[in-house]
Amino acid sequence: MNNNQFSRDFKVLASYCDSVSRLSPFMMQTLFEELADVNATQLGIGMQTLMERDNAFWVVRRIRFEFKDIVRESDDVILRTWPAGPETLKCFRSYQILKDGSRPVVNAIAEWVILDKDTRRLRKVDSIQYPDIQFITGKAIEPVFKRFKDDFSEDDFVYEKTIKASDIDISHHTNNTKYCMMVLDTFSVKELEDMTIKEMEIHYEAESLEGDVLRIYRKKMDYGWHFAIKRDGKVTTFAYIEN
Repeated sequence: MNNNQFSRDFKVLASYCDSVSRLSPFMMQTLFEELADVNATQLGIGMQTLMERDNAFWVVRRIRFEFKDIVRESDDVILRTWPAGPETLKCFRSYQILKDGSRPVVNAIAEWVILDKDTRRLRKVDSIQYPDIQFITGKAIEPVFKRFKDDFSEDDFVYEKTIKASDIDISHHTNNTKYCMMVLDTFSVKELEDMTIKEMEIHYEAESLEGDVLRIYRKKMDYGWHFAIKRDGKVTTFAYIEN
């Protein structure tokens, strides 16, 4: 680890890939979160530490991906992550997948926030023991996120999903990577096989819990697709794909 940066070598396994042997965005997000957890634990601000020491936990508020090249089964890549310095109510974390030792083929950035374990409300970053180190100032991509609005109608409805036990993570809400899967599941296998995703963005507006029934909506735009995931008519998640 150099300052706050952490990386590891990774060979892409078939189990991480889609039907045409490409590393799927869902599994990329899963790998990024695993990497983030290792890095945060090294820095003394891992999920388990926050829950036990500070009665708090991390959640991803927004995440944005830029895909520069396809990552395929059996590719040898480097996974890299680093957090930026803390802000009052949020922290940004960068992610990259590198080929050929140094060529970024996937860049991503996530906005993380801290919730109180009991109240589920936002906590200021200075309410935990954030490390005092020299943070890397550069980011994988700039955190310029889209603005969404709920202009979805029932004509945009695709399918319904009930949250089950396997969707729930250590924070006892739906793991954020599951929403990425829900978005991708609005397409058929053939549609996904024919699609080359250039950008993807997911915004988490509210948490969902075991037993919640979510309704997933998709709207075609000139430059891609917009998505909304709703519970009881209210949006829990917005997303965007450009292909």
